[in-house]
Amino acid sequence: MQRVYFDDLDALNILHNVRYLLFMERARGEFFNELGFRWEDDLSVNPDKFHVVAEHQIQYVAPFRGEGEVVVEVTPTHLGTSSFRISGQVKALHGTMVYALGETRLVRLDPQTNAPCSWSDRFRRQVEPLVSKRA
Repeated sequence: MQRVYFDDLDALNILHNVRYLLFMERARGEFFNELGFRWEDDLSVNPDKFHVVAEHQIQYVAPFRGEGEVVVEVTPTHLGTSSFRISGQVKALHGTMVYALGETRLVRLDPQTNAPCSWSDRFRRQVEPLVSKRA
């Protein structure tokens, strides 16, 4: 759940478009934390934190107006050698209204060369069972 504050709104009293990505990023961070991959851990403990956003895609479905609360759900959709895709939905706290749909592609980098490299075995063991199977 994310709280929408006055300063998250645009001049039309609608949740500003970049805030949806921010909310999805926060949810992605919580997802990593729940799996035991914490940002504050040293690279020797969490080498997978050395990754970058390679791509964002977002579709704005309906405006969220005013202050309030939204639910943000993230779902891993693909785990490649060095890439990882995770989808996100910003939804109503109650009911079925979806405000935005998005997907982010992350790429794991080698901290010495900044070149793409494989996700760790630990990361794969944690994430692979969670990757949604698209029909």
